[in-house]
Amino acid sequence: MIISFDFTNLPSYMNDVPEVIRAFSPYLILDSSDISAKMIIEESDGNIKVEILSEKLGDFKVDKVIPFELNSLEYKRLAKREAKKLLYIFCNKITGIDLPYGSLTGVRPTKLYYDLIGSSSNIKSLFTNEFSVENSRAELIENVVNSQKGIYSTKSGEVDIFVNIPICPTRCKYCSFISTEYSRVKKLVPLYVDCVKKEILDIKQYVEKNNLKVRSIYFGGGTPTSLSSEQLRELCSLFDYNVEFTVEAGRPDSITLEKLQALKDSGVTRISINPQTFKDDTLVLLGRAHNTEQLYKAYELARKFPFDINMDLIAGLPNETFDDFCDTLHKTVALSPENVTVHTLSLKRGSTLKTEGSEKTMDGSIKKMVDYSIDFLTKSGYVPYYMYRQKNMADGLENVGWSKPGKQCIYNIDYMEETTTVLSAGAGAMSKIVYHDNGRIERNCNPKGFEEYLRRKGAL
Repeated sequence: MIISFDFTNLPSYMNDVPEVIRAFSPYLILDSSDISAKMIIEESDGNIKVEILSEKLGDFKVDKVIPFELNSLEYKRLAKREAKKLLYIFCNKITGIDLPYGSLTGVRPTKLYYDLIGSSSNIKSLFTNEFSVENSRAELIENVVNSQKGIYSTKSGEVDIFVNIPICPTRCKYCSFISTEYSRVKKLVPLYVDCVKKEILDIKQYVEKNNLKVRSIYFGGGTPTSLSSEQLRELCSLFDYNVEFTVEAGRPDSITLEKLQALKDSGVTRISINPQTFKDDTLVLLGRAHNTEQLYKAYELARKFPFDINMDLIAGLPNETFDDFCDTLHKTVALSPENVTVHTLSLKRGSTLKTEGSEKTMDGSIKKMVDYSIDFLTKSGYVPYYMYRQKNMADGLENVGWSKPGKQCIYNIDYMEETTTVLSAGAGAMSKIVYHDNGRIERNCNPKGFEEYLRRKGAL
């Protein structure tokens, strides 16, 4: 159904309210033709009135008391929720489609859970009754929060450190990151390592000067293990904090004994080896330069070292059936990694899959896969400990990190819940300064392009 909607009456702080309609795509498509519905907002201190007027589709309205001063942050947050809830009811009514996360459009459902603590003795029921979240997803959110106990922290003076290595052996078709292929920047990599090294030393100086406590270190990308063993050792050995230290080694074809030894010698405690799928035909289709045999060899090699290992999987890859996904999940769990991350395919703008014309799947087939993973991983002894959502995710689902009890990744929790300052180095790396006294987050992003980063740092 194509629907045109007049949102001109919306205050600027509600600019993401139309995301509710976009979440119903392809069942609902926003169009700029003749107006078929209009949202009206009337605000005053302590109250908001939201109406959706449509001659063809019916009228909807809500009049809600909001016990905060107009234009305060608390008022705006609650008012926007009411607008999204009513718009979801409207879209649900005209399509008959229930979305797993109801009116929630944000990246971090667990942040809302934490916000609601103290407002009800049964927060899970608030998610189902107030926000139309399906019961299984409300339970998943609650289980994630429970798994974060003892790790979740809002203490001032704590930081995480992130280092971005936006280089990969090849580019995957589902990827929209700024990462570039190693062959294209091979000559510039030594300059990049030098620039990142200087940034790391600046970060360490800042940490020491301000007497900060480092909770975790995370090298992401890209594929950091695209670097040589000497380059990895040069960067990783700069840290001597004796904390959780993760390096993504996601591509099995980038893993060697020498690199693993360099990581271990430098204090790295956690790596990722990401199959995404165990179906070789799909790996070829996605542009990943490895097969399942190489994956098994890389995993066996990594198990010679005392790393905790994460393995990423993607539900909804092109041409994959429910049985294909289950086969990947079963083979992953059989290897017994400490962490398993189940991603739902998101067709991101800029990805090859999107430009080639792939469309978001909303027929329930991917939900069947993800629901099975929740049941199977739970029965296999894993707990969900962090989650996030993205736009254009198949069946309106989520990404969930699972771990064996006691093996939760501190960095993932800190980053997703936005509770801890993150100091970052590298192209496209974003530092986030968390001000706990007023809940404000200040973001500062390095230049995104590989060469632009080097120019800004004076290396080119």
